[in-house]
Amino acid sequence: MLALRADPWTPDHGMGFEARLDEPPARVDPAVERSDWDRPVRPSPAEGGPVWFVDGVRRIELRLLADEDGRRAYGLFGSVAAGAVRSDGRATFERALVRRLLITGGGLGRPEPVRLRLGGTALEFEPLSEPGGEPDDPLLRLQKEMQRAELDLALELAGSGEELVLADGRWSSQRPTPAPVVGVVKRWSREYLEPRHEALVAALGPGERTPLFALAEPDRDFERYAWYVRLVPLRPAWHDHAGVVRCETRSGIGLEAAVALADRVSALLPAFAGRPSDPRAPQNLAPVGALEAWLQHRLGHRGLIRRALTAWLIEQGG
Repeated sequence: MLALRADPWTPDHGMGFEARLDEPPARVDPAVERSDWDRPVRPSPAEGGPVWFVDGVRRIELRLLADEDGRRAYGLFGSVAAGAVRSDGRATFERALVRRLLITGGGLGRPEPVRLRLGGTALEFEPLSEPGGEPDDPLLRLQKEMQRAELDLALELAGSGEELVLADGRWSSQRPTPAPVVGVVKRWSREYLEPRHEALVAALGPGERTPLFALAEPDRDFERYAWYVRLVPLRPAWHDHAGVVRCETRSGIGLEAAVALADRVSALLPAFAGRPSDPRAPQNLAPVGALEAWLQHRLGHRGLIRRALTAWLIEQGG
């Protein structure tokens, strides 16, 4: 009999379990912490202390069709922002970094920025040329620029103190930092575990985690330790992976430190689970949801920016 289960995310945001092209295949070693996957790891209660949450947002301001000497390519005007919120009993927003970009595909490019004035605010769209010619290549480049900004900010925060940094998404950097950094992946985009190991994920309770497993891209050494943790109790209508996130940290910190970090983060995360009003709850952590709203505001009024860009194109004869 066919069994159907709901995903708690609203449809406009896709699913918490969805195939994506931006996560490459990986080699997996599920036995780095222990070979026994018959029971979950139950960490001790979370220790206190401040935590940084890092995330970014992106927005397409206007899609384009570029033309140069008979060559056509897709493009866009877009904005990206990365920021951080520090949680220590209260939330403090800091470090909003905003970039505005003109991205054209097919190797086409404009040598100088596009400069606009919107009331008393000056906007400058930095030109970037994207080699790919597919319609979504400019959007993928915009996504990569956002991810780069998130990575740089997380490394900056981790390099300037000893406070835990939780970055939204995969953690790909191998750079040593004084403070620990953990990537929190809210969307299931690739199956890493064999069914006999993945069965434990479905059985996790809130705050429980799987044993650590090591990840590496094909033909490379193991670079990341990862684990799954459940944030909230499973509801009757949900599929059994709803409410679960994957956490990652660089393998260079050593297995003993990674196990201690996994216990700390797994005990900590349920307190930050996304609120029911968030369309990507519960995986979109509450501080991250608030940070995204703050960053979206920093991007400016979408309609006014679109009208200013359209007026600029008309002036240019576009």
